[in-house]
Amino acid sequence: MVEKNLSQLLAKITSTIKVYEKHAELSGENFNIFSIMGMESDEVRTHSAVIGELLNPKGSHSLGSKPLELFLNQISFLQDLILDCNSSICQKEVHIGKINEDKTEGGRIDLIVKDNAGVKLVIENKIYATEQKNQLKRYKEKYSNAKVLYLTLDGLDSKGDFNEYHIISYKNHILNWIEACAKEAFDKPMVREVLNQYAYLIRKLTNQSTNVEMKDEIQKIIKDYYRESAEIYKNFVDVRNRFVEEAFYEIKNRGNLLGKWNIEFDILNIWSSNTSQALLFSDIKDSTNFYYLRYEYSSSKLFLGIVPRTLKKSGKRSIQREEIRFLNDVDFVTEYLNLKMKAIDYVIKVIQNYIENNISTYSAHNINEKE
Repeated sequence: MVEKNLSQLLAKITSTIKVYEKHAELSGENFNIFSIMGMESDEVRTHSAVIGELLNPKGSHSLGSKPLELFLNQISFLQDLILDCNSSICQKEVHIGKINEDKTEGGRIDLIVKDNAGVKLVIENKIYATEQKNQLKRYKEKYSNAKVLYLTLDGLDSKGDFNEYHIISYKNHILNWIEACAKEAFDKPMVREVLNQYAYLIRKLTNQSTNVEMKDEIQKIIKDYYRESAEIYKNFVDVRNRFVEEAFYEIKNRGNLLGKWNIEFDILNIWSSNTSQALLFSDIKDSTNFYYLRYEYSSSKLFLGIVPRTLKKSGKRSIQREEIRFLNDVDFVTEYLNLKMKAIDYVIKVIQNYIENNISTYSAHNINEKE
């Protein structure tokens, strides 16, 4: 009986997905300008740009102060903030001075909101970039009367020892706010559709269903087959992790292909945690660098990066990483299951190109420290 119900559950969900995939094809939902331009995870040019423009009452959205008011009203700990929305402006990439040697002053703030009385909100925007030493503390020191907001995809805590900040997430706060702004733009179709595309992007980045109607229908099916769905859920994570590990071992075993670029590599190991799996490898001739191929469970995305072991001047570690994207815009496990060795060869080719393009920048004799 359980086996029959599992088959029925999978058949219903498969049928629903196919219906909505066809609907998306006919309606043009898959045409997302942010994805097409490869700007999905660009903190500055995409996310800070969109959020900053909306938070600015004088922005080009023609909604006046309404988006700022919605932002303050939807986030509980901002509802008591005294802010004159009519005189407010939002500024992006605000330089507050050169970072001093002990990292207690200076930096560049992603977003600030201020009115005639001064700066009221400071927003540090993190998509995939790592947090820098004393970053939030430096911003609070500069604007002591402002609320400091730490924005991440899933609402993660800051890793520093500074605690005078508030957490907000794209998954909940920003998505709900963007959807509210889209409703407010009911009579401005150009603005509304851009916001709907941005909401689609947020759902994608935070590993949520990009089609709300399909999500609702699938949830109804799960309710009807709750016991069977629970069994699938219990086993899904283990199965996914095994596929990732299997794919990484294939990459490791075929690692000799990296020699095409006259770079010798030593595959270190395959590392696993509760949040990701990573394949670590190093340049034999230049031991100051190691590289990683990392699959993140929360986003289902695959990243490639360089980590100089030390930066000579300060000993600071720096990470340069980029997402490996696939032609059909699917996650790595799906691509691997569909294409097997073709997917592995594609990843190895991306690694080759990435190393050739970046190795001179991160060589032992040419390391530039970046904030």
